[in-house]
Amino acid sequence: MPRLPIDRVVDVNLTRRDNFATRRGFGVPLLVHAEAAGPLDANTRTKVYGSMDEVAVDYAPATEAYKMAQAAFSQEVQPVQIKLGWRDPAKVTGPDFTAELDAIWDYDPDWYWLHFDSGIRGVDVMEDAAMAWGQTRRIQIGFEGNEVEIQSPADATNLGARAKGESYDRSWGFYHTDAALYPAVALSSRLATFNFDDPDSAYTAKFKRLVGIAPVNIGSAGVQGATGFVPQLGLQSAQGHLWNTYVDIGGVEMVVEGQNFGEAFIDEVHAGDWIVSRTEERLLDLLANNNRIPYTNRGVGMLVHCVEEILNRAFIAGLVADFENEFGEILPAFEIKVQRVEDVAQSQRRQRIAPTIQAFFRYAGAIHYTRVDYTMTF
Repeated sequence: MPRLPIDRVVDVNLTRRDNFATRRGFGVPLLVHAEAAGPLDANTRTKVYGSMDEVAVDYAPATEAYKMAQAAFSQEVQPVQIKLGWRDPAKVTGPDFTAELDAIWDYDPDWYWLHFDSGIRGVDVMEDAAMAWGQTRRIQIGFEGNEVEIQSPADATNLGARAKGESYDRSWGFYHTDAALYPAVALSSRLATFNFDDPDSAYTAKFKRLVGIAPVNIGSAGVQGATGFVPQLGLQSAQGHLWNTYVDIGGVEMVVEGQNFGEAFIDEVHAGDWIVSRTEERLLDLLANNNRIPYTNRGVGMLVHCVEEILNRAFIAGLVADFENEFGEILPAFEIKVQRVEDVAQSQRRQRIAPTIQAFFRYAGAIHYTRVDYTMTF
């Protein structure tokens, strides 16, 4: 007996919607070196590694590439992957070094934390070129510094002295007296393990322990000169150069102060980049996977919902602070404002430009200093 097709009665179809934006990653450090030997050159700019065993296949322990990778993979919580990158050691002028960075970026932009081998330490034109280049991209650059002048607030020549006051919030430095170490690489490799897509994943770079990095053997004056942190006052750029460093306080080894040269903090920049990237991706997904988003209040509400979704995720991660007023009432953690469609200029509606969505929230931040005053009476 012939069997008739079921679609004579029931017609069911499935369309796969997989036109989604590529998600920006924040967990991969790129460690740029200038080794002549190895798999990298002007044609192959980066290579990914998942362990020191893989690095050891390509690089000898005496190379800077190996030392940088070892600083990354030595941490108690280490990144899943790192990337090694190559720069031409002959390109040492500002424009030439910028061109090298452009070549690396064009070859592979999928990383967030950027570091360099010891060949650029204290080379002003290369450091300044890298700092200016990084400011135009959604990345963070961690510089290593070893000059003893960094300890002096009066010094005007070190990278921190040149950078502070110039709003370089995508660059930060790590001062250490031992030029053989890579503490900035160690720190960012630890920070790369914090994934804001997970609950309660907010962090501060201060107080972190770095495996394989010894505390600097300098006193309070030298630490204050390097960091600019004054107890009870916080960061004071006139008192220091806004470098991070590694110290022993009360028998506990820790990073201080966790800031960048723009007088913000490393985690603030990271959090802002995550919020912006996830919002871009979510809005693009919405626009690309619907036949259209109507220019109506309901359509604009769909856009607002995307922003609300990301801020809720940021709240779950611990990035957005909740509010409590003077009466103990819990207030919304964020506020979103947008014009109603009927209030948007006709010319703007004609061009299909949605009204600007404004979102307001308070970053949760972190506590870096505390004081307690006891009073004993008799």
